[in-house]
Amino acid sequence: MMATIGRLLILVSLVSTIMANVSYHGYQVHRVLVRDQLDVDQLEVLQSEGLFDFWTKIRVGSHVDVMSAPHLVETLLGWLEASGLKSDIMIQDVERLVEMQLGGVRDNSSSGHSMDWTSYHALEDIYGWFDYLEATYDFCQTESIGQSYEGQEMRVMKVCKGECGNKPAMWIDSGIHAREWISPAVGTWMLNELIENDAAHPDFTEKLDWYFLPSHNPDGYRVSRDSERMWRKTTTHYPGDSCQGTDANRNWDFHWSENGASGDSCSQTYYGPEPFSEVEARNVRDFVLAHQDQIKFFQTLHSYSQLILFPWGYTEQPAPGYEAMLDLATRGHDALHAAHGKTYEVGCIPCVLYTASGTSLDWALGVAGIPYVYTIELRDTGMYGFLLPPAQIIPTAEETWAWHAVAAEQIIAEFGGI
Repeated sequence: MMATIGRLLILVSLVSTIMANVSYHGYQVHRVLVRDQLDVDQLEVLQSEGLFDFWTKIRVGSHVDVMSAPHLVETLLGWLEASGLKSDIMIQDVERLVEMQLGGVRDNSSSGHSMDWTSYHALEDIYGWFDYLEATYDFCQTESIGQSYEGQEMRVMKVCKGECGNKPAMWIDSGIHAREWISPAVGTWMLNELIENDAAHPDFTEKLDWYFLPSHNPDGYRVSRDSERMWRKTTTHYPGDSCQGTDANRNWDFHWSENGASGDSCSQTYYGPEPFSEVEARNVRDFVLAHQDQIKFFQTLHSYSQLILFPWGYTEQPAPGYEAMLDLATRGHDALHAAHGKTYEVGCIPCVLYTASGTSLDWALGVAGIPYVYTIELRDTGMYGFLLPPAQIIPTAEETWAWHAVAAEQIIAEFGGI
């Protein structure tokens, strides 16, 4: 069976190059139970063939979600059966959910901008809304932190009453993995809540500065909207690489190229030809380092699986400040759970998932020295995966904001005197 799959490599690759206007009609996602190390080993061999898109990581005692093109569904099912692996269909037709995500209801007739949170928006809409916020509120200011590989601006919204830099700061970025659309949707909703509902929580802007980056990977996000919905990586292509794109969240110069990342350019976790090869990562690095004495909280939003994660990612050894990060994460989860009854698993990355090296999360603690560093993997746990319906944007954002309200209170209490 593996030989058959190997021969098919010359016919298809799901992750090699950007394709024009990919239709996902007939694509299916299968959820495979991972019972023991033998299952892990078998699935890792399958993953290495590059025929199927593994939406989640392979780990014992859990499941892995695997997307297949329609002409390979029978091959996948036959291989799973021959390997003694149990699976269920998680998504019968991926295209149906893609079309649902591209729907949503927009009513911006009186808002002065095209932004809402009942639909998923292009970066142009987000930046147009940034312009509106900057023109409307004297404590909002945008800053370009550089351009992407393809020349798109990477804009940060700075929310500062008084001069930026005089208060402890919260950093929140979204969309480093392009296909995780709920991430920028939630990040921008929280920015809107912070500004438009300022009177409900005045301490958050009086005693803190905030920096929001809505798209850490603008080029990949454009591809995921315009042509290939499941595109994850950047769009760089280096001489000698077989495939296009680097995982910008494995490209950071802290334990780069170790466990939990790949040197294969066709892998979804390709760490790139060298640390900080990706200009997008360099742009964020430079901004954060320029404000590292001020930034006390670092959040990078992802999806999916409903997890609250903190360093380290590269090792199971406890990170400096582990107990404080765990305490905040747990108290924040209580508030998150109270919002809509959802449960998110809390822990360090290897404690909950797997080792992952070269991440912005580890770099923010290990190099920038930011004391509270987190990744939240947003909704859901598998019914929709990366294709969360627009109707779930606001409730996901509300529970995520409840968590961040606890974090903001902690940063004020601990660092408010600087």
